[in-house]
Amino acid sequence: MSEERNYYLKKSSFQTGNISEPGKGLIFAMACACGIAVANIYYNQPMIGVITRSFPGELAPSLIPTATQLGYALGLLLLVPLGDLIERRRLIVSQFFVLALSLLFAAVASTGWILLGASLCIGFTASVTQQIIPAAASLVSDNRRGAVIGSVMSGLLTGMLLSRILAGFIATHYGWRTMFWFGIIFTIN
Repeated sequence: MSEERNYYLKKSSFQTGNISEPGKGLIFAMACACGIAVANIYYNQPMIGVITRSFPGELAPSLIPTATQLGYALGLLLLVPLGDLIERRRLIVSQFFVLALSLLFAAVASTGWILLGASLCIGFTASVTQQIIPAAASLVSDNRRGAVIGSVMSGLLTGMLLSRILAGFIATHYGWRTMFWFGIIFTIN
């Protein structure tokens, strides 16, 4: 009952102007966070050839993109509903922390199977994007909600597209492990 009351108090506060809405800077930061998180799912796709050459004779590297997408699906199924039960901000920070750890395990993986497990965890925790979008929507009034969701989704789609270009370039010139190290830097900043 108190959650319903809080919802209506918040809604009436927006209507009367008692709550200040986030500025463009915060919305841009949330869009960047979405793009950075989702990019981690797609880094491995252009690098799969380079990764496979690092682990000759192993089947695991060919399964890495599948494991990452499966991890993302599991994150959608198991982690996203937690946003309704746990404070979303704390959940977002926790997921980013575990995402950075997963990227660390991927960067130092000594076998294809370890990299496969790290990739599953990367996908699982990269579902944080689906925590950020409703968090952004909850910060604004009804009349700005569509524009804010559109801005954050633009960050997500930009991350999806640019991640492949960046990963392909870095893997070709500096090796696939370097891309995961960069992913850690992007994730914790």
